Amino acid sequence: MRPAALALLPLLAACAQAPPPVDTSWVGRSEAELVAGLGVPNRVYEAEGRRVLAYDGPAVASGPVVTPSIGLGVGRWSGGWGSGVGFGTGLGLGFGSGAATAAPCPTNYELRDGRVIGVTRQGAGCG
Repeated sequence: MRPAALALLPLLAACAQAPPPVDTSWVGRSEAELVAGLGVPNRVYEAEGRRVLAYDGPAVASGPVVTPSIGLGVGRWSGGWGSGVGFGTGLGLGFGSGAATAAPCPTNYELRDGRVIGVTRQGAGCG
């Protein structure tokens, strides 16, 4: 691999999208305010005096994708002094945009006495 191509890899890695930070602005607000702002939760859990409202967040989009590839080429030419056939192989990197294939990041709002006391997010890479 060429040194110039190796130098690009850290730059591409820096472009990878991180999940959005957990929104803690709801802490201290009432359940009614939370539901009015975020809508009806996907799931509700209750245990030991606590209530958890779970919202399925959007999928986390993966960042730019670098894919190693192997190529094979065949060519034929002819010209003023003759003709020929050529064969070639090569290694390369394909660059493209990643799709939002990661699982969604469910966000759980924990309530006690009708007020949000904590926010957590689940899932690999959800932060």
